[in-house]
Amino acid sequence: MSTKKPAGSTSASNRRAQMRAEAEAAAQRARQRKILVTAVSVVVVAALIIAGVVWAQSRQQTPAASNAVPPNTTAAGDGIRVNPGVAEGKPVVELFFDYQCPGCGSLERSAGDVILGAAQKGDYQLVYRPMTFLDTNLRNDASERAANAAACYAEVGDYPKYHQLIFNNQPAKEGDGYTDTLLRDQLPAQLGTTGDKLTQFQTCYDQGKYKNFVDHTNTEAAKAGVTGTPTIRVNGKDMDLSGLAKPADFPAAVAKTAAGQ
Repeated sequence: MSTKKPAGSTSASNRRAQMRAEAEAAAQRARQRKILVTAVSVVVVAALIIAGVVWAQSRQQTPAASNAVPPNTTAAGDGIRVNPGVAEGKPVVELFFDYQCPGCGSLERSAGDVILGAAQKGDYQLVYRPMTFLDTNLRNDASERAANAAACYAEVGDYPKYHQLIFNNQPAKEGDGYTDTLLRDQLPAQLGTTGDKLTQFQTCYDQGKYKNFVDHTNTEAAKAGVTGTPTIRVNGKDMDLSGLAKPADFPAAVAKTAAGQ
């Protein structure tokens, strides 16, 4: 004998089944939204990471350039030897400078020829040790770009002459810095650099080939206790620049400092 459920009971059962189906459908839609949001987030994060890597790589040197050192770099990689042919045993004169330092510019313009001339005569070993701390103080990158430019010029021409020209063109106002046009185009033109050598120099400059080298020289100078520029050391001992009455006295002052007097 069959039994028949009341109509109201069947209707309630159908409603409950419909509500369960709707709840399950809603839960499924929620799970799908969660998966979609997660996937989109992963794509966005990945895109940001890739964009960051691409941007960072565009700012960095190539692996070869990052380790590059200019001709006549010291064994410690902390400077450039101006007269590498000088016999061992001669006093070692280290000139610490920042290309934006007004005092360095004054020293170079007043005594640079004497300092370089005595070095080229073989009176002492001369090492230029560029620093870039004024970039931080002045909120620019002119010191680093100038030092990189000078190192690049060491590949193709007279490094000390280019070094001198930078200081001869030092802005009258500290902080104005050096333009790329000056460092890249005008200074090599003043030195008569053309053709393949000019192309080599400008490529080196544009790539920032020696920026890591320059960063290293700055770091090593700070580690050596140099707190201001210009600083001149003779065999590791600071030279008293205040005692120089005239530029011509420089070679004698070097000899005196080397002798510990």
